[in-house]
Amino acid sequence: MKNDLPPPSVTQQAIPGGWSERELSLGNRSVRILLPAEPDEFLDELEKTAVDAPTSDPYWAELWPASLPMAQLITAAKFPTGTHAIEIGCGVGVVGLAGLIAGLDVTFTDHVELAIHTALENAYRNGFPTATGYVLDWTQPPTDQYPVILASDVLYDRELHEPLLRTIESLLSTGGECWIGDPGRSATESFLELVTRSEFRLRLLDESGKEVNGLRLGTFRLMILQKG
Repeated sequence: MKNDLPPPSVTQQAIPGGWSERELSLGNRSVRILLPAEPDEFLDELEKTAVDAPTSDPYWAELWPASLPMAQLITAAKFPTGTHAIEIGCGVGVVGLAGLIAGLDVTFTDHVELAIHTALENAYRNGFPTATGYVLDWTQPPTDQYPVILASDVLYDRELHEPLLRTIESLLSTGGECWIGDPGRSATESFLELVTRSEFRLRLLDESGKEVNGLRLGTFRLMILQKG
């Protein structure tokens, strides 16, 4: 169920290992992002209490490997300014922040409320005070539709592939594109099998933005799912 979240104040929330800032280059812009200072300690603590992975996923806190090459491709893209977009599984929000820099109007979503607060704070700190976000359950996607969907490092668990694809089918408007960045995990093959049986057309791009024919383990790929 959609529930817009208030402006974040994540630094007021104590987490294992505390918070830190990291400087990144996204396109021709330098940004500073907030994230857990000790991701391993933070993840270990959350794993002890995580019971239901779709709602208690502890893995949002890390800066995962596909996020940076995907962010660079987004900032280099030519999206019409103000195009509505949604990031699913936003984590700390690097990909969505790249979308904002590229001129998209990005809504951040994740299973975990603290992840969304972190992503929003990163947007606010880098000059995007009107960014919004809400908690998104992939088993109950809203009826809102977007011409652009962004996602990165969301294919690690095969059990989540079907609800993820259903969410994309629900959220993506006709004529729209869903961009999914993946670092070349073995689980990705099973997701692509689902895509081949779906309504989507599929393109695969490498880190440079060149179109390629297939996946390669351990190698970044950008999957672009086109609807209609």
